[in-house]
Amino acid sequence: MGIFSRRSATGSSDANDKGTTGLGATILKASLADANLLVMTAAERGIPLDEDVTRAIFDTEEALNKNMITPAITNEFWQAYESLSHSLSPITVSSIRATRDLRQLQSGIWGYVQGRIHVPFSRKCAFRYQQLSMVTLLSLITLQVFWAIGNTLVADIRNQSNRIIVLKTQLYNAESTSQQASTDDLPQRATTGTETDETATRLNNITSVNTSAVPSDTQQLNRQIDEYISWREAEFIELRNWNHQWGTVLFFTTQTWEKPDYSDLTAEEKIHVHYVSAQYVLYAISAYFLPILYGLLGASFYVLRQLPKDIEGLTFSMNSHIDYSLRITQGPLAGIMASFFFTTTPATLHTLSTHSSAIATIKIGSSSLSDFSPLAIAFLAGYSVELIFYVIDKIISAVTTRASTSSTKFVPQTQTKTAVPAKQDTKPET
Repeated sequence: MGIFSRRSATGSSDANDKGTTGLGATILKASLADANLLVMTAAERGIPLDEDVTRAIFDTEEALNKNMITPAITNEFWQAYESLSHSLSPITVSSIRATRDLRQLQSGIWGYVQGRIHVPFSRKCAFRYQQLSMVTLLSLITLQVFWAIGNTLVADIRNQSNRIIVLKTQLYNAESTSQQASTDDLPQRATTGTETDETATRLNNITSVNTSAVPSDTQQLNRQIDEYISWREAEFIELRNWNHQWGTVLFFTTQTWEKPDYSDLTAEEKIHVHYVSAQYVLYAISAYFLPILYGLLGASFYVLRQLPKDIEGLTFSMNSHIDYSLRITQGPLAGIMASFFFTTTPATLHTLSTHSSAIATIKIGSSSLSDFSPLAIAFLAGYSVELIFYVIDKIISAVTTRASTSSTKFVPQTQTKTAVPAKQDTKPET
């Protein structure tokens, strides 16, 4: 019969021969099933196959069913299987099994039920990646809106405080000018200490003119200052509520306004506490959380773009799933690294005092497009992780090349210095 026949696997053979024969028969049966699956895929996709290849596969299957497998048939089958794999490359058996569930091919009611219940592995992975992308996008939108609200409040409060300072300076200058003008216009009193009725009347006219002309400017400035102060106080209330929102998320830490000493502070000090705390949170969001989410979104976008191509081309397999899972993990890492590589130096932490000095150096961001460039780079880094790897490789290669060049230049110089005196010593002897 053959090495895989039942007669050769009976009592005349030892235990090792039985194990080898059973393993070889199992491998051959599984490979025949895979070969039929490849032939079916080639027929469905219109891929031409050699007639000798298909004949060798079918002859091997018939010989296996009749228990007439010989080494020649086995050798011919494996050669045909190799040719079949090359013809369908990059489509493989694992990618076909991942794309279509073979339980749907079973006949009967049970096969129909399994076909309706079970879905291919590729569809499961596509659903998971889709859910991850939607969760990432919603989280990014929520955090971006939350950051934009806090950043707008901080920027408006800073602008209003600067405007109030300017108006108060103008008011002070206007009052000083009016007082100086009124004193300069007053005539000198007579040395005798007596004033005529004409002099008293003129003094009253000058004073009435000055006091009626100046208050129009000062009243307008005071009205503008009151409007800016009331608007700033309203935004401080919103900023306090904004701080309480992220404070409830960080339930494991005690915020400054939750401590007992906070009630002993003045109103101005409480305002500064909320103002500075908001800026630190804005910096943490813009420097860490947003780049991570943008990197994850870029990686998810890459997976969702490549996955349909793999499924359509029947090239998606377990290896593809592993590669995409690693890409999803590399996306946030690449995003945070890109923000560190391409972010400029931090800006100053603004205060509400009358001077322009700063008490710290952090970046709070703004609504301009240039400040969003690190986030865009984080998205690109998540979409193409090779960008970060390319930058890192360039930096490392530049450093190592410079070090190797300096070392090679140093060695010949020492050799020439030691060689010159030797030649000079030999000349007088000759």
